[in-house]
Amino acid sequence: MQINRKSFLLFQVCAFLVFIGRAYQFYFFGAPFREFLWDESFLSPIVEGVFNTPWYDYATSPLVNKWIEFVTKGFSIVLLLGAFISLFWQQITWIKVKKSILGFGIFILILLGICLVKSKRYDPLQFFELSIQFAAIFVLFFSKNSKIANKRRLLFWLRVTIALVFISHGLFAMGLIYVPGHFIDMSISILGTTEAQTKHFLFVFGLLDVVASILIFVPKLYKYAFIYIIVWGIVTALARLVSGFNSDFVLNSFHQFLYLTIYRLPHGLMPLATFMLYKEFEKQPKN
Repeated sequence: MQINRKSFLLFQVCAFLVFIGRAYQFYFFGAPFREFLWDESFLSPIVEGVFNTPWYDYATSPLVNKWIEFVTKGFSIVLLLGAFISLFWQQITWIKVKKSILGFGIFILILLGICLVKSKRYDPLQFFELSIQFAAIFVLFFSKNSKIANKRRLLFWLRVTIALVFISHGLFAMGLIYVPGHFIDMSISILGTTEAQTKHFLFVFGLLDVVASILIFVPKLYKYAFIYIIVWGIVTALARLVSGFNSDFVLNSFHQFLYLTIYRLPHGLMPLATFMLYKEFEKQPKN
């Protein structure tokens, strides 16, 4: 079944943004792989038992540290290739090559998600917050150019991934688990509110996130929920750059914060692509 050209292009752009933003992060700022590679309880039996190396020697080895940095930068190159393959998906005819690179890119991002979960005391919401970023790439991976086997199933899973992201975001903002410090810092920086006011503000929008995530499955109300999610997804992505921007250090501000906005823009653009696909699906004649 053919996907509308504009909708498919948005999926391509979203995958490109995720890949290019993460590639920049990996190359300049690294990735939290040490959360796994320096986990003594998990890796010491392998390091000491298989490689016959004392854990202290392994954990303090400059060579090991250099290899971690080397692999992380290598991953950034794979992600960069994935970005351009996503953007020129239909023009590249080497199906096995482009799917292999995208598949490796998906593996890297899943590994990143696992490390983020581990770094936050095994909080699974850290992984769920990445669902939209994974989904953008999976749409390309499982498509043949702009054709997809089952559009109804695709729409269902896209809505599930959107709901996972915004419910996770909402639960954090409401403080039902904990309120991430950067949520508070960004809000205070942009709005100029007190910490107490900021927590009330975050609670309200966190609740709206959860409600909207449910309403995208309700036929008569999904349009309004999607409008909120699209706007709020883009606003929260841009908030990373706005809150960290310093007019005295413009280039450094972009270097430090722009990539955070880039790989989060799909949190608004993927719902937009899904909404466009949903409207297209509704116009099709029912058998």
